[in-house]
Amino acid sequence: MTGNACVNRLGKDMNAMKKALSLLLALLMLLPVCAACGESKENTDTPDNTAAADASPSPAAETAAEEEPEETVLKDCVPELNFNGATVTMAGQGTGDAGNNNLDMTVEELSGDVVRDAIYQRTLVMEERFNVTVAEPLMADYTTISNAVKSMVKAGDSTYDFVVNQLAQTSADVVGGNAMNLSEIPYLDFNMRWYPANVMESASLDGKLFLIVSDMCLSYVGQTWSMCFNKDLTTDLGIDGLYDLAREGEWTIDKLKSITQDIYIDVNGDGERSADDCYGFTMGDSGISGCMGAAFLYGAGLHYLKINEDYTIDHLLNSEFAQAVCQKFYDLNHQTGSSTGERGINAIMKRTAVFTPAQLGHYYVFARDFDGTFGVLPMPKFDAAQERYATLCDAGCNCISVPITCRDPELTGAMIEAMSAYSANYVNPVYVDIALQTKVARDEESAEMMEIVLDSRVMDFGYLYCGWNGWTWTIKDLFKDPGTYMSTLQKNLKVQNKTYEKIIKEFFE
Repeated sequence: MTGNACVNRLGKDMNAMKKALSLLLALLMLLPVCAACGESKENTDTPDNTAAADASPSPAAETAAEEEPEETVLKDCVPELNFNGATVTMAGQGTGDAGNNNLDMTVEELSGDVVRDAIYQRTLVMEERFNVTVAEPLMADYTTISNAVKSMVKAGDSTYDFVVNQLAQTSADVVGGNAMNLSEIPYLDFNMRWYPANVMESASLDGKLFLIVSDMCLSYVGQTWSMCFNKDLTTDLGIDGLYDLAREGEWTIDKLKSITQDIYIDVNGDGERSADDCYGFTMGDSGISGCMGAAFLYGAGLHYLKINEDYTIDHLLNSEFAQAVCQKFYDLNHQTGSSTGERGINAIMKRTAVFTPAQLGHYYVFARDFDGTFGVLPMPKFDAAQERYATLCDAGCNCISVPITCRDPELTGAMIEAMSAYSANYVNPVYVDIALQTKVARDEESAEMMEIVLDSRVMDFGYLYCGWNGWTWTIKDLFKDPGTYMSTLQKNLKVQNKTYEKIIKEFFE
């Protein structure tokens, strides 16, 4: 055997050993999950607590057991199944680090990154548990996936067992009749905590649901909108008590405006306002628009629409309250010195803005090596009387759908439910607790605020099925000029009504 051959053989053996050890670790991690069927999110006060007991624990182990709480897991209710070596093929995005979309599917190998390694373990556990092989499904982008799935359905093929693709694109695609009703897929239990709360009540019609987000979609965490601030700058400017404001429910649009409206620092000393200077607040160079704009609206307690019992539509943007929200955000976005040429977290890191909206995944991707200090807050409320904070996950996040040509709904349902449950127990905690709150967050308060942000996520019909034609994409025009909100809305109302009527019709055909 040649030297190169020996090296290649040794490398293969080491990789095999590495995979075997990883599988053993993954199976050990899974043991608590298999202890008992979990409880739904309506009854999570008394979860199934499990811990492995050693026959003769050392004093050190006993001390650790006293100090550390038992691991809490919720098990899915998928029974013991054997799919006899079947290959599971998912269509999913392989790009999009900024939104963490590429972390929703599989990773090729262990890398030492705690998040990626947890996803790698998830694949091994699924393969062992169901006797399947998970194919590497990643494609270039959401458009490529969309075209591939639609071509597959048209040809009557069943290449992909399920699809994990961008929310906006998926919601446009399912209206074309390409997706199965997820309520009819075996083993999917939308009462479990790895799905958004009350999803069947808020995002389905006639008992039908064509797409869903779950904890399997790490991008549903990563693309959640929050408010970020440069803590070094707030300290220098004497701005304090922000976390207390949030805890007390006093973090509002007016409070954000009053804090930021007079902040301006002539960084380059040329006496002229420019993108290189520092401003109190920025929504970026495009202003309030798209999903970020929607996150502000929903954060203020406003929703796009209400679907009545007879399936007629009330457009909630066509209201006096919506006008009041519009005025607040117009004033905020157009106050003197409120805009820079930077977007989001970049403005914070470059000290060109003190406050800006940012997605949680932006901290993970961009801010890990930031040598300054930033803080995290919820999206601001309309006023202090508003009951709770609210936010949205960007429509760039991934969601799950199942093509109507699905070859084995039982296999598909088992994989989606089990992967979602495993992610809720072992992947998301690593991402949130370790990657975001421990490695990225600069203070304990920001970690606390991240929990508030995640708990405030809203998912409803009007946003979930917005596609590329719904209200999200008119927000920029609605807020473009002062005093034109209602006239601009009326110009769009007829088109928007037809858009959503077409979507609703899909649920009854």
